[in-house]
Amino acid sequence: MFKFIIVASLLAFTSAKSIRDQEPVQVQVYYETLCPDSIAFITQQLYPNYLIFGPDGLIDIELVPYGHASESVEDGIRTFTCQHGPNECYGNKVQACVINSASVNQTINFVFCSENSGNPADPTVLEQCALDNGLSWADIQQCLDSDLAGDLLSANGKKTDLVKPNFIPTITFNGEFTQTNQDAALVNLKKVICSFIGNPLTYC
Repeated sequence: MFKFIIVASLLAFTSAKSIRDQEPVQVQVYYETLCPDSIAFITQQLYPNYLIFGPDGLIDIELVPYGHASESVEDGIRTFTCQHGPNECYGNKVQACVINSASVNQTINFVFCSENSGNPADPTVLEQCALDNGLSWADIQQCLDSDLAGDLLSANGKKTDLVKPNFIPTITFNGEFTQTNQDAALVNLKKVICSFIGNPLTYC
């Protein structure tokens, strides 16, 4: 019995080690800051699973705030129109600025903080989320006041156009979209991630 426990423990350790050595699953999330479905996915699926898989480097998350927005230029002035109004464009820009400059951990925690707040586009809320995660609100504000925020949002628009999402949020894995993974991820992201990393008992 004792020998069996040792062997089982060694197998579990070897399995966990080999899982950590594999390439992380690339999880791309195309979303909008004020979209109820985006908020639900980020707070109920993405963030909890980041806490499970992120520390061991099993997932690599790319956040693309834009969604069903559009961009226009008239007389040299660039304007964004967002599905849930100007406040959403502001929230998208703030998150784009954070994604561009912060660490992955700071970014994920900031996005969760704002999306879980009940008002993801409130400057007071966003400033507090920045403070709570060691980010400089002055630097974020500088990004917003310059052309950089618009450039970042425009780049997100181009990335989103390549995916051609019918539904927001759209989730892709390793750069590929399938409706099966999309539907499953919205209700059980953990199960989808486990299918990519071999369903190890250590995590799944």
